[in-house]
Parts: sequence; C-alpha cells; structure tokens
Amino acid sequence: MPAEPPYSGLTPDTVLDALASAGLRGDGRLLALNSYENRVYQVWLEAAAEPQAASVVAKFYRPARWTDAQILEEHAFTGELAEREIP
Repeated sequence: MPAEPPYSGLTPDTVLDALASAGLRGDGRLLALNSYENRVYQVWLEAAAEPQAASVVAKFYRPARWTDAQILEEHAFTGELAEREIP
C-alpha cells in the first residue's frame, strides 16, 4: 500500500488556520505558487486584519526534508533581504 502524499492534509482550510495561528486573517483567496519540494501560497488578507499588506506568502516545508537549522537559516536570509528592501 503506497504511503500518503506528504501534503495530503494541506487543504485551503489548513493553510488559513496556520495563518490564523500566526495572527493573520486570510480572506479565503489562495494562489498556489511554483515550488519544487515545498508548498507555497500567496494568501490575501482581510483588509482590517493587516492594513500594510494586501497579501502574504505562506510556505509549508516538505515533512522530514529540512532540519530546523536549515529553516532558520532561510528565515534569517529572508529577513536580510527585507532589511535591504529586496523583494
């Protein structure tokens, strides 16, 4: 019997719930973005929830593929890009 695909439980509701757990309220619109190993979505936010951002990008890492250290390194790099105003 084949194993379940790694993202079988990643539904639109799961994506919105994950954002809500971080204090962001999506308005229900999701756009899947290109990614080879992970799942990445552009998620539009409710206008009153986050006035500075119309949307955010949410990335869900492939289970058991990345170490915590690798993920933290990527997050630090993303922070450096934001500090330098590189989109």
